[in-house]
Amino acid sequence: MAMTFEKITIKNFRNFEDVEIDISNKNVFFGLNDVGKTNFLYALRYVFDKDVRKQNLVESDFHNKRFDKPIEIVLTIDISDVDNSDCQKLRAQLKGALRSEHDKVYIKLVAEYNKNEMLAIPILSWGGDMDRLQEMKQRGYLYEIDYVFNVIYIDSYVDLYSLFKKNVTQLIKNDKEDDKVVLGNIQRSVDELNGYIASLSGIKEFEGKLTPEYQKFRDENISISIKSEIAVKGLYSNIMPYIKQNGDNNLYPTAGEGRKKLLAYSIFDLLSEENAEKKINLFLVEEPENHLHKSMQIALSQILFTDNKYAYLFVTTHSPFILYEMDSVNLVRIYSERRIDSKSTFYKVPDSYEKNRKLLNRHLSEAIFANKVLLVEGPSEYILFSKILSVVHPFYEADGIYILPVDGIGFEMYFSILDKLEIFNVIKTDNDLRKVKGKTTYSVLGFSRCNNYVGEPLLPTNQIESNSVSVKRDLYNSNIEALNKIRDEYHIFLSKVDLENDLDEFFHDRLLALLCDRPVEYLQEAKHYHMVELIEKLTDADCQNIYSHYNFACLKVISE
Repeated sequence: MAMTFEKITIKNFRNFEDVEIDISNKNVFFGLNDVGKTNFLYALRYVFDKDVRKQNLVESDFHNKRFDKPIEIVLTIDISDVDNSDCQKLRAQLKGALRSEHDKVYIKLVAEYNKNEMLAIPILSWGGDMDRLQEMKQRGYLYEIDYVFNVIYIDSYVDLYSLFKKNVTQLIKNDKEDDKVVLGNIQRSVDELNGYIASLSGIKEFEGKLTPEYQKFRDENISISIKSEIAVKGLYSNIMPYIKQNGDNNLYPTAGEGRKKLLAYSIFDLLSEENAEKKINLFLVEEPENHLHKSMQIALSQILFTDNKYAYLFVTTHSPFILYEMDSVNLVRIYSERRIDSKSTFYKVPDSYEKNRKLLNRHLSEAIFANKVLLVEGPSEYILFSKILSVVHPFYEADGIYILPVDGIGFEMYFSILDKLEIFNVIKTDNDLRKVKGKTTYSVLGFSRCNNYVGEPLLPTNQIESNSVSVKRDLYNSNIEALNKIRDEYHIFLSKVDLENDLDEFFHDRLLALLCDRPVEYLQEAKHYHMVELIEKLTDADCQNIYSHYNFACLKVISE
């Protein structure tokens, strides 16, 4: 066991009115753009990062500018493992604010808005008893907490060159005995170089012109001399990392934002090692996927979530590729119910996601970023519905609508996860019949599936004598009242028959014109290929016609 982050509470800060979320040592906060992922990291930074905290808080940091209430941020950390070095570091700094029997630390930030100053100064306190916290001592901008935690914030658009220049003296140290000899030789060479620069004719000519101009103002027995001051200590001011191919002596610039970002992460790794002995490193990483190809995103996520140096990690992302390759990570969805509302909500991803993630297709990793999800049987539905929505609702993907094919796995695991994440979802499934083993009758598989999904027997499940398109339609029509109720209340849309036959029922003449004289058989014969052929021929009017029909009302529900 190690020191463990357990919980964070945020009140009246930016997007967050009043939220409480369970956290762990490795966390990923995901969601669409503009839902509060960056603001969450800032909540952490105001507690742990002196460089952010010293800026104080301003009116825009208060939720909906509610100045009558303070900003409050509280973290709970488990330090029950007395043998753990990080627990020991934290206990040692807390001293009188923590008794020996306490196994949790509470860190609290409070900031009250001052209307005269138009800002709020953060006040930090901590201790082992939430009701008896001790205010932290300060030395300038430094609080006691700054001697325990070292925040490594990695921006989504990290500047490699600025990062390198800022930390070059910390990264490169010449403290070996042999270095003294080399540095002495460099100094002599530098002195000689400075002399050469000073002897240039242009320099001497400028000195000759500048001295009499100065003496016009002040008659002094002096002259102006121009001296070059290149120094050994300034040698690092112009050094930069380059790329060198094995077997090639040439140096190549670190062009490409992806390569620069990976080099930046390498530098952050080295910097974290410098503080690892004395402090607890907290990595706050914003959108690591930026500028990285899918394969590099996956590789980076594997490093972030397996390397021991990232023991305490908070990552924000809107990339599914950061999500689907990792294990033992706390996943939290951040979303806003209304785009115009600044309020955001946390929702912890249920354990069922982690258990079933590898069994389900990778579409699920993308779907959990959406606001609305249409669950369909397979690729044919996906192809057709994508086409229709792109015509009647051109920006449906930007509005957070996602079509997820279950590909024969079944709907239940998908929609149960989506439900728990409070992601609105709609199911479009076939009216399947299945031959009963050893009998001549058929089970109403589609009806049973609907009953199972809604959790009560709204549809009859008696076996029937035959299986045909007309039988399925009659079965549907005789139970249409219950099926419409299931549509309205549970957003489950059972086909009268299946995709192709439901389309043919009202679109037959048009299918004849676009495809052939047996369109249903043709579409079912080579589903993917022939559906692609169909959508390439569909007009905008065709798409609108399909969208508006009862048989495909699921499209209207998901897009409105």
